[in-house]
Amino acid sequence: MKNFKKSNWFPSEEDNMGAISESYYSIAKELENLQDKINCPDNFIFDFLGAIQKEWNPESCKMKAKSFKNKKI
Repeated sequence: MKNFKKSNWFPSEEDNMGAISESYYSIAKELENLQDKINCPDNFIFDFLGAIQKEWNPESCKMKAKSFKNKKI
């Protein structure tokens, strides 16, 4: 989570202890369930998370489209 430090936004303690922790637990549990369901190795889950992470890269098409849409509103 190093790149978020380049922005001016930081989560509050309440965010960290609430929504962020809840999301972390939920995502980890979903990945465990997926792994159990399809019996895949850890490296598949790692690569799967990498694919999702790329969608949130500021240079991705998804983020550029989101930024463009927000500027038009």
